Amino acid sequence: MHIYHDLSTVYLAGECALTIGSFDGVHRGHQALIAKLVSSARTNGWLAGLLTFDPHPAVVLRPQQPLDYLTLLPERLRLLEELGLDFVVVHPFNRETAQTSARHFVEALGRHLGLRELWAGPDFALGRNREGNLPALRQIGAELGFSVREVAPFLLNNVEVRSGNVREALWKGDVAAAAAMLGRPYRLPGRVEKGEQRGQGLGYPTANLSVLPGRVIPAYGIYAAWAEVEGRRWMAAVSIGVRPTFGEDNRRTVEAYLLDFQGDLYGQEVALEFVARLRDELRFDTVADLISQMERDVAQTRHLLSDTSLGFYKELEHTADWAIRVRGRDLGELFAHAAQAMFAMMGADLTAPAKASHDLHLSDLDAEALLVRWLNNLLYLQEMNGELYTRFSVHRATPTEVEATAHGAPGKPTRAKIKAVTFHDLRIEETSEGLVATLVFDV
Repeated sequence: MHIYHDLSTVYLAGECALTIGSFDGVHRGHQALIAKLVSSARTNGWLAGLLTFDPHPAVVLRPQQPLDYLTLLPERLRLLEELGLDFVVVHPFNRETAQTSARHFVEALGRHLGLRELWAGPDFALGRNREGNLPALRQIGAELGFSVREVAPFLLNNVEVRSGNVREALWKGDVAAAAAMLGRPYRLPGRVEKGEQRGQGLGYPTANLSVLPGRVIPAYGIYAAWAEVEGRRWMAAVSIGVRPTFGEDNRRTVEAYLLDFQGDLYGQEVALEFVARLRDELRFDTVADLISQMERDVAQTRHLLSDTSLGFYKELEHTADWAIRVRGRDLGELFAHAAQAMFAMMGADLTAPAKASHDLHLSDLDAEALLVRWLNNLLYLQEMNGELYTRFSVHRATPTEVEATAHGAPGKPTRAKIKAVTFHDLRIEETSEGLVATLVFDV
């Protein structure tokens, strides 16, 4: 994926399908829109492109209202690269950009990018005072030779997935809801700095993370998370808050206790991936009470995360072959988790960057049969292309139909190779926390 800075410096050969926006978080709604755009571009022989802004337009238009980002630009570009785009233009947003008319801006898109299709959601608008809404852009496009393709909002449990809704979930501490909207756990990077070393004295040495300004930090509380250090992942009990037991200066801290880790983390980069919120931040009457609670927090973290390196599936004892139980909040997440679990069992490194993507549109008689068809199609792709798939963007999932994109990279199974997914003991069950599926693999 080529990255260009400032539209005025770009002159592409050929034509493109394009989408425009901030794309903070690169959530499942963004993923669904981009998947449709990429598919159309491939069909028509065009480039698939995206134009984003830096900084976020809200920072310029409403400076009195600070905006916290879900993803800073480098992370956003990394996530976008995994979606099959050919190029991204990072265009500076300033007062001059804000005052540009819609017509002038799309004329520039034609000159510099060869715009043929503009993909957007129903409430999209660009240009001075948001004058370029979809009806206006369709009229301009008819004159300039491009069409406007509208994509319906992406709904999760009948709620539209938006960056603002992801932020709200994190500010409330609902990291599970945020992960469902993002299609992955919320990731918060930081550098370890020296703190008060309270944890060392309590028997739980913590890494005190210095987080870059402008990042969304979840609500005060205790969380189960994964901590990534130099490419390795560790279970972590994370505390966000002001350490009320010690009555300190009310400065917010982000502290992570990495289970089973030994070594010096000072000065290192650590990225936290939040899985579950364990409890509120509490003030304890004695240090002994605090230590007892920390013991329980660590035990709960280990319990939540120890089933597998992912936390959403568990291997089952089986007389033959392999069997797992996998869960998801909804059918789309269940399909994505089942696929991730299958490739993790074959040894795929789920943290590796994606280098290839494939669109799938499958149908079958019911959800169980569709799940088997979905996984067996992925095994066929793996065998045919010599790739291992690690991330799955499920754009639409019903009991009889699924539209999704599989992202992966060249590789071969390093554990036992799965030959097929069987119907033996297959069932999908509804629970109070979502859907659970039992699957048996032929190896």
